[in-house]
Amino acid sequence: MIGSGPDALLSVQPLAIVVLVAALVPFCSRRLAHALGVVGLGLVAAWTLLVPDGTGPTVPFLGLELVLVSVDDASRLVGLALSAFGALAVGYAFVVGTDTRHLLLALAYAGVSLWTVFVGDWLALALGWELMAVASTLLVWYHGGEAVRAGYRYALVHAVGGGLLLVGIALHWVTAGPSATALQYDGTGISPGLSAIAVGLAVGVNAALIGVHVWLPRTYAAPHVATSVILSAYTTKVAVYAAYRAFPEGNLVLASVGAAMTVYGAAYALAQKDMRKLLAYHIQAQVGYMLAGIGLGSALGVAGGFGHLFNNVLYKGLLFMVAGFVVVRTGTNKLDDVGALGRATPLLFATFLVAALSITGVPGFNGFVTKGMVLDAAAQADATLLEALLLAGAVGTFVSFMKFGYYAFLEGERVSIPDLSPADLAVSAPIAVACVLLGVFYPALFALLPATDAWSTDPYSAAHLYKAAVLAGGSLVAFVVAKPLFGRVAGGWDVDELRDPFVFYGTDAITDVLARSYRWVDKRVARAAEDIVVAVRNPERTVLTALPDPLEDRYRDWDRRTSDESGLKTTVALVFVAVAVVLVVGLTL
Repeated sequence: MIGSGPDALLSVQPLAIVVLVAALVPFCSRRLAHALGVVGLGLVAAWTLLVPDGTGPTVPFLGLELVLVSVDDASRLVGLALSAFGALAVGYAFVVGTDTRHLLLALAYAGVSLWTVFVGDWLALALGWELMAVASTLLVWYHGGEAVRAGYRYALVHAVGGGLLLVGIALHWVTAGPSATALQYDGTGISPGLSAIAVGLAVGVNAALIGVHVWLPRTYAAPHVATSVILSAYTTKVAVYAAYRAFPEGNLVLASVGAAMTVYGAAYALAQKDMRKLLAYHIQAQVGYMLAGIGLGSALGVAGGFGHLFNNVLYKGLLFMVAGFVVVRTGTNKLDDVGALGRATPLLFATFLVAALSITGVPGFNGFVTKGMVLDAAAQADATLLEALLLAGAVGTFVSFMKFGYYAFLEGERVSIPDLSPADLAVSAPIAVACVLLGVFYPALFALLPATDAWSTDPYSAAHLYKAAVLAGGSLVAFVVAKPLFGRVAGGWDVDELRDPFVFYGTDAITDVLARSYRWVDKRVARAAEDIVVAVRNPERTVLTALPDPLEDRYRDWDRRTSDESGLKTTVALVFVAVAVVLVVGLTL
């Protein structure tokens, strides 16, 4: 029962706030519309801090009870990150010149993402999951160009993921015992077996697990820079949240794949010359830390995974903002084309440094705190290989952002471009400040994490500081050793230039083989169906056609001599024979 006061907030779905704001956007100027977007998502952020834990109203749908609002530590933390960052991302979109139609799509994407986080059952989550895919695809397509092709790939992959999610939920409903409340969250996660596999694969698509991640780098690098900033926060983070709902007690496969993602994503990022592709691959790597923590299942691992999610939304969004500012000012995504921007843009360079030091886990910045929590959880679980993979991914992250900073801000001819304006700073500086504050005053973040009374950690212990120093020092040596190679290839390889044509023509060849096979099978099935129809309509002719010529001649001679006596018997017998033949043929097709 929902009472008055703070409890009344449980009757408010955050999507409703966003929808109300979006309804006003078409009637406002560009400036006012974006201001309303900032205010609307800011109100959602305030709501996440004020609303108590609990569930809100339910709505009957297809014989089930949908829970429209469900708030706990996990949903509150994710919702706060998405709404607070979303407000600044809308401000960024205004600064870089997007229009109100782009704003409407961005609000739709943010709104359905928040719906997905704050509902309390699997069917409502699936509804939000599908709407997220639609809204984000339209957002990618909006500015046209290369983004259209990337958007088609994105839409196709997420359609498959959405289908898997629905299959998994249906199997879970059957396994749990069909009832109106069977799909509501009960703390036990998804049913084991095929339902867990299907939901796990669906989560894997949106979380960009290795093998189903090909949509990520091209999609996040192709659209308008404001779209890239918005995309960086939502789909993959909601997938991490869904992974927790599916496997609240942990999952070793999830943890292992997450650890592998940290290395894979960092390695591919290291090979990129395109700034936004580099950052996109590091989304995969950083999501790996989150999944590893949640997959370990311990209180510290889950808290570390969600804490890293919160921090990643901040510093990864800030990095995409920096890349967007560079693209807008220089007209290129390529690290080897931008020139040395550091002297001309000290504020932009400083903003990059804060974000880079955060993602690499340098002490004093937020990434250091939560990455250390995930590493500690792996150590406490005696998961030696998993911990080694996480450390290797950390080295790759260090080297990647040394490369990014060196080639974007220090290497090449000095370029004269405008530094960050007051408006630019208004949307980026708050995030940079938060990255520092949460690295120093980390208890404020800890208070938001799940199960705070079940775990403890000291981020700035001597062991943590020593490990950070070794990682930073080893990474610096690795960068110095690799720098001549980077120089020969102008800052990296664009692996997608090789992989994408291979994938495209490989897929085209496979499709051609499948199409030819389908036509061959279709032609023969059609012919067989025609033969069956003829056989049923004229069974006597069918049997006679199948007989050898001598037998057919003997039958016709016998039929002429005995037609008056045995015509009926013969016909009935032939019908039975023909039906038997048809059944045998039909069952063998």
